[in-house]
Amino acid sequence: MAETIDGLKMLTVTETAKHMGCTDGWVRMLLLQGRLVGRKFGERLWLIPLSAAEEAKASLSVRSVGKREQKPATPKKRRKTG
Repeated sequence: MAETIDGLKMLTVTETAKHMGCTDGWVRMLLLQGRLVGRKFGERLWLIPLSAAEEAKASLSVRSVGKREQKPATPKKRRKTG
């Protein structure tokens, strides 16, 4: 449920995470590090401009994009010893 403030479409942390394809925790870390622009309202509510979320999504490394869709790693075979 995106809101418009000062003519900017704003997303919550959860909406931003879904838009970027990452976790809420990753979005919060980016906000705290200043690598993602957002406004904090009260003690817990962050609102992030959609344009900032799109810039951050474009800057994600290839490794992080689509990680959820990857197959799990195959377990290594154990060697028998002595």
